[in-house]
Amino acid sequence: MSAPREPGPGRVGPPPGTDVWHIGLDLDPDAAAPVGALLDDEERHRAQRLRDRRAATRFVVAHGAVRSVLGGYLGTSAGTLHWARGPNGKPYFDGPWRRWQWSLSRSGGHALLAVRLYDPVGVDLEQIRDDVRATALAGRFMPANEAAAVAGEPDQLSRGALYHRLLSRKEACVKASGGRLLDGLCLEVLMPGLVEGTGAYAGQRWNLRDLPAPPGFVATLATVGDRPQPLRMFEWDLAPLGEGRLVPVLRGQP
Repeated sequence: MSAPREPGPGRVGPPPGTDVWHIGLDLDPDAAAPVGALLDDEERHRAQRLRDRRAATRFVVAHGAVRSVLGGYLGTSAGTLHWARGPNGKPYFDGPWRRWQWSLSRSGGHALLAVRLYDPVGVDLEQIRDDVRATALAGRFMPANEAAAVAGEPDQLSRGALYHRLLSRKEACVKASGGRLLDGLCLEVLMPGLVEGTGAYAGQRWNLRDLPAPPGFVATLATVGDRPQPLRMFEWDLAPLGEGRLVPVLRGQP
């Protein structure tokens, strides 16, 4: 029997703009084991501290998938990747890979990973919760026009959907810039497209794009700058190749 082969994203080539990978996190723990083998010691310790088994499996799959995808782009062993983090937790590469930018967002049983060259990127995935006091929260933390838009929705479900959509757009901008969400709640994101920074983000610009998301979720991509960039979307999954080997496959490009 040959040695297990590390997963990788396949021959997709460098991103012409931004590549976004959807990662389904609800794998059987045994199926997730080959992916979990790619984690570093700190990630393994974090997973072990999670008492909920499903949460631990989701963490392992998300972080193992990130390593497999990035390792494929970089042409290096996924299990040996190391990165630093900014003051607010934004990951980045030092050294020869510093031009590569990426952002991860997890919510429920799903994750999104955005990868691009050179320019910072932020991706955010939000599960629409029906127990959120959307009108009150929007009125307290968001600009007046956004609060009015949320309050003007006809029912609780649509109010919650719009609130989470706006929250996702703000979070994507914040993640692209490596800042704090509290400072980004004042950003006006009622419509996607070009967003001008205000407050702590004065002078910054992002281009926002709403992404396809699983039912009950909303997702947004933010890239720094004025112009939208090409987008490719991939589905990350595992498929057996025999002899104990597993690789991810692409299940289509919407």
